[in-house]
Amino acid sequence: MQTVSAIVSVYNRFELTKRAVESVLGQTLPVSEILLIDDGSFDGTSELLPRYIIANPSWRERVRYFHQENRGPAAARNVGIAEARGEWLAFIDNDDLWLPQKLEWQFRALEQFNGQCDACTTDAWFMNSPRMKMTLFELAGKRHDAPIGIIEDVRRYLLDRRTFGRVPSIWVQNIVVRTALARRLDGFDVALRYGEDSDFIFRLACETSVCFVSMPMVLIDRTPEEQRHTGESKKWDMVDFRLSMTQYRLEKCLHLIQSSPRELQKAARRQLSAVHSEWADWFLQQGHYEQADRAITESLRTQFRFSTAIKWALIRCAPRLATEILSARQKYQSRRPLGIG
Repeated sequence: MQTVSAIVSVYNRFELTKRAVESVLGQTLPVSEILLIDDGSFDGTSELLPRYIIANPSWRERVRYFHQENRGPAAARNVGIAEARGEWLAFIDNDDLWLPQKLEWQFRALEQFNGQCDACTTDAWFMNSPRMKMTLFELAGKRHDAPIGIIEDVRRYLLDRRTFGRVPSIWVQNIVVRTALARRLDGFDVALRYGEDSDFIFRLACETSVCFVSMPMVLIDRTPEEQRHTGESKKWDMVDFRLSMTQYRLEKCLHLIQSSPRELQKAARRQLSAVHSEWADWFLQQGHYEQADRAITESLRTQFRFSTAIKWALIRCAPRLATEILSARQKYQSRRPLGIG
């Protein structure tokens, strides 16, 4: 029987953490251990969790607790990868939930494609958001008719130009991966404090095929950001922070696929070009017109698009008008129904 270590990255929210752990303990295919990696909680969780583990026999048998100063979710998960004793790893954030048959179905898929895959993903539902009433695969534009299947070229699946950048099609909360492979990848990139999960999944995709379970097996929390983001995670609400992290991740992605088919490189360049264009928008809003000009020039250099060329000309010749147009567009978009929450 396969042994599974579940890694739970913890940052505050003791009550939610208990629910997440119980959803892991309630799996029909039992995990061998649960590693709680506390990334510097400051709301009392760091004191409450060790006491709760000791006081509850079902936890005491399989739950191990680790605490570190706040270094981000990538560093927290890396502690779990290093400490794990199981042959397989599964990840869950402390505000998400697994449905009871998640692991059972994933190992059915892995057995069906024995030897072909070192990872398996599932579909998911979103919770606590009235605007996200579809599954993850639906949101990402992925259609899978069979309950179990295989994604042989995962890079192409992730870089699909119709969906890439709109929403990731594979989330770390949904996967199981061989421990040996996660370690060979050196785990998560600690330089990324946002998007580290997408970076890990893409590097994983460069190494193995991935099988899937097309049924939702995870409930992913999408409580409004102003409630969900606390402490260091408030940085995620800063546009310039998200853009710098995304730019770094996409530049890594392009480096990884520099010898890959042209269409894959084109898809990644398209997204990186969009990030530079968003930088131009941000600089315009700050009144930094020279930096906006440099950003839109880099966007055009990364990948030529006619619409980007028009934007480049407008920013270069009439930056104040470009700012007014941007403001009007953003007001219009804020009134449109949200498709992805």
